[in-house]
Amino acid sequence: MSSDNTSNSKMTATTCHTLKAFYDCVRSRPFNQPFALRYNDGSIDHGLNSEEAAKESLRAHHNPYLEQPVVVEW
Repeated sequence: MSSDNTSNSKMTATTCHTLKAFYDCVRSRPFNQPFALRYNDGSIDHGLNSEEAAKESLRAHHNPYLEQPVVVEW
């Protein structure tokens, strides 16, 4: 598979330690900009495009209440 972010635009990455910071970050990304969540175990969920998708990703990684920090990238 090829890597994302091959365009000239710079990637933004923010580490979130609280749910408030996490949702603020997800809500402040550019309109309709897909994002990725990077977890402490090294796994990454790419192509997320909504708060609901982000919540599902957190649940799937057994981190629904952000016990471990998550990096939001776009």
